[in-house]
Amino acid sequence: MIRKHFAGFAASALALAVSAQAFAGTVSTDGADIVINTKSGLEVSTVDKEFSFKLGGKLQWDATNFDGLRAANEDTPFDDTFNSFIRRGEISIEGTAYKNWGYGFRLSHNADDGTDFDRAFITYGGLDFVDVTIGKYGVDYGLENTTSSSWITGIERPFMYDFLNGDEDTDFGVNVMHTGSNYGLMAQVATYGNKSDNDEAFGYTLRANFAPYLDGTDVIHLGANYHSNNPDDDRARVRTRMGLRSDGDERVEFTDTRVADSDTEWVLEAGAQFGGLRAQAEYFQRKVEGETLVGDNADVDVDGYYAQVGYMFNGVRGYKAGAGKWDKPTEAGAVEVFARYENSTIDGDAASVVGDMIGGVMPANVSDEFEAKAMVVGVNYFPTKAVRMSLNYVDYEVDNIDTSAQIDGENVQDDGKAIVGRLQYVF
Repeated sequence: MIRKHFAGFAASALALAVSAQAFAGTVSTDGADIVINTKSGLEVSTVDKEFSFKLGGKLQWDATNFDGLRAANEDTPFDDTFNSFIRRGEISIEGTAYKNWGYGFRLSHNADDGTDFDRAFITYGGLDFVDVTIGKYGVDYGLENTTSSSWITGIERPFMYDFLNGDEDTDFGVNVMHTGSNYGLMAQVATYGNKSDNDEAFGYTLRANFAPYLDGTDVIHLGANYHSNNPDDDRARVRTRMGLRSDGDERVEFTDTRVADSDTEWVLEAGAQFGGLRAQAEYFQRKVEGETLVGDNADVDVDGYYAQVGYMFNGVRGYKAGAGKWDKPTEAGAVEVFARYENSTIDGDAASVVGDMIGGVMPANVSDEFEAKAMVVGVNYFPTKAVRMSLNYVDYEVDNIDTSAQIDGENVQDDGKAIVGRLQYVF
């Protein structure tokens, strides 16, 4: 009976969509009246809110020109490198059934993992205190990570997220979330597709966000996150793309703990927006404890932060207080400029430090710590609520790299620059 009722609703929704495009014909339903919303994708719902169906999607096309350390593995090491590729392409369906049951799935293509279903979940909202989500989904973790990839400030998130595990999408998880008018609390247990022997390795995640001041879009935001990766003798690596994506998806790797006993991290968030002026910062610490395959100590401590400030002309950012995240601009035609400084330190036991960091690049001293830093400036233009055009300039550097060596006759470089552009369409 449930299957028949829902199938009838979905069929009516699709028929309405077709008739709306054809501008002809008559559609009827034996249930509640139906409302069609085409302001953002295609959304069909019953007037009593018992059933809904929304079709959405995203296309991000990137072009990047970079050099230096991140180009160490190119045909001509460290030289100018140009890539253009589809960063993300997504088609998603979300909705509700019998008011309290939510569902969603998404087919996604990105430059890293190809094409697959990276979302498939069911949510129950019939409890007064919490919403429960089960399945494969993206987790709220950190301010910039919780914000949709459509509406993050830079083309890429700060590279500190490369050093974290808690921001990763689940392979299968159970998420419990409670929200109020100016706060949110979340707890989760999930697997991420990795196994130790015959058992899946679980991670445990907590997040709390709070807006002590909230007046429309003017807000002060605070948040805290904790994640335990519970590796159970699995591998733990510390590596980053330095905020640059390419079609080769190369990373600079610092440490590799082959037999990790524990892997924990926490993140603090702070942000504020008053009118078009917006500022935010996040700080993290991660600690890995474990050994090499031959039993040598391979502990690693990683910590870092970023600070960012921006201003939006002809609009302001939306803010979702319960989820604790930024949203799209309130007005079409908005222009946003921003600047961000990032800094992270990686301090690992000598046995944990890798010999080949990227393309044959080696550390200067395995007993010293590494420091990775970057400056990012950019501009975003939102001509409509569906289209975004972005341009970023990235200047990065990594300390403790052996620049006295050569690779294919080229001097090793420990820094580099990049110009990245993106065209985005969201519906």
